[in-house]
Amino acid sequence: MKIEEHEAAYQEHLKNIKRLVEESLEENQRNIAYNISQGSVELFSIFLHRLNLIHSSGDQIDHRIFKSKNLVENKLPPDFPSKEKVLNLMKNIEIERNALCYGNRKPQKRIEAVINHFHELRKIINGELKNAH
Repeated sequence: MKIEEHEAAYQEHLKNIKRLVEESLEENQRNIAYNISQGSVELFSIFLHRLNLIHSSGDQIDHRIFKSKNLVENKLPPDFPSKEKVLNLMKNIEIERNALCYGNRKPQKRIEAVINHFHELRKIINGELKNAH
């Protein structure tokens, strides 16, 4: 995808997250987790595009790779700013995605934790992008 498509998708996920959180965390846990996971991948893709670490409009990042160290090493650039922090947050978000999307209802604190991971990821990436310019 082109960076503009990632940016549009990211904005859509942000809008959905905000609306779902305002409606009800517990009733919307599945949709919140889905939108956070996909929004994180879109933000990460924007990050790599802006750093010129991916170029092709055909480059797609699958959300599932973040749970596997081998896939991360094979599918992602070897180095980028705040790599360890970003990958750790992406892994945590992906683990929670599965638990919240496919499992039984979880406590509100667990839903809040994944939202906090997302906000921390946004803070790190947006900070790195500001420093890159």
